[in-house]
Amino acid sequence: MAISFGTHDKRARDLRPTIAPAPAPAPAPTDARGTGRRPHLHRVDLMRDIAFVCVIVVHVIGVTYPFPGEGPAFTQLVLHSTRAVFFFVSTFVLFHSAYGRPLRVGAFLGKRFKLLGVPYLLWSTAYWVLGDHVRIRQDLPGALGDLRGGIVWGGSWYHLYFLLVSLQIAVLLPLLVKLVRACAGRHVLLLAIAGLGQLAALVVLFHPTPLSGPLEWYRVHGGMLLPTYGFFVLAGALAAVHLDAFHAWVLGHTRTIAVGTLATLALTYAWYRHTVAAGRDTATASIATQPVSLLWGPVAVLALYAVAGRWERARTPIPSRPAAARGAQLAFGVYLVHPMILRLLELNGFAAALPWSPAVDTAVLAAVVTVAAAGFAWLVARTPLSPWLIGRERAPGRRSARFARSTRGSGPAPAAQQTGSRSFAEPVVSNHASGA
Repeated sequence: MAISFGTHDKRARDLRPTIAPAPAPAPAPTDARGTGRRPHLHRVDLMRDIAFVCVIVVHVIGVTYPFPGEGPAFTQLVLHSTRAVFFFVSTFVLFHSAYGRPLRVGAFLGKRFKLLGVPYLLWSTAYWVLGDHVRIRQDLPGALGDLRGGIVWGGSWYHLYFLLVSLQIAVLLPLLVKLVRACAGRHVLLLAIAGLGQLAALVVLFHPTPLSGPLEWYRVHGGMLLPTYGFFVLAGALAAVHLDAFHAWVLGHTRTIAVGTLATLALTYAWYRHTVAAGRDTATASIATQPVSLLWGPVAVLALYAVAGRWERARTPIPSRPAAARGAQLAFGVYLVHPMILRLLELNGFAAALPWSPAVDTAVLAAVVTVAAAGFAWLVARTPLSPWLIGRERAPGRRSARFARSTRGSGPAPAAQQTGSRSFAEPVVSNHASGA
């Protein structure tokens, strides 16, 4: 289920955000080495890794439980909270890396369209070929119509909505930055308004019968539109703007968050049972775009942030940090390719041939898909096709990496490094194309 995910960097800085609007924002704080870079947030790496593994599990359940009972369907509903994580992290990373700097809109949008728009078009076409190959041979004009609709509405495959919404975030980001600055001191009210807007969108999407006019149009297409995820998007932005206070509150209330998570999980299950009792089938009752996601999603984000924050602040060195950073760097590529790998494993009979129980089959198939997708992303990241296929600039080879390590600390940093990024188009943390 963005998405570079940041460089592996242990530099420290003053995390106090600047939230008041200013015509000339202060320069980025510099670390002890004078590079001007923001510190790498290892906790975000872990959040991404866990979220993307959960996405793969959700999609694998759809294969190993083609007609899910209540248990598998409710598991999918719970794991659909990854949508909240995706969009929270997307704007969190963008605002953390560059909020308060001048926004060079043209350069920023150009880079985002390169690392998001091109992969979106290429993968939409690839999944169109995979899903429409019979019609392509028999009715090419009709198949081309399918491709056009898939690109416009993110429907070439079930996961491409994320790239389409991420492109909307990129286009609207300048307005979002201005809005957050203009509403300084009223961010709680702003978040509440966004929550009400998202709730209205989810009520329309989950309506059991067709509506009329614009409401029916939104019921059909709203899953691909930004208002359906507006609360999650704005919450990520505000968490980055108030990072010190947000981080301190979460880590200071982990027990409260744990209790709240269990209570919210129980309420989510009660909603799910009510939905099934009201006549919805288990597949419909477990979809991601329904009102309960606005309750469970933010709590799941807080819980995951708390776990990742405690993991990050361990006093002893953690060997898993480099692995988490590498996983986060590959995660967007894994997200893009894993449904294709899963579908190919279905078509060649591998998935059906698994001999164990559905639960064990799910674990095995998820592991196979994850490893294969990670291998694909790792290989592509070392080729010139990396920006176009997985939304990352090409990874340096071993020789250039050794050269970079050998020159580190050999003299004063270049001026560009000393001053840090000068605009929103050049984030001081190397972000993935989609930011999540």
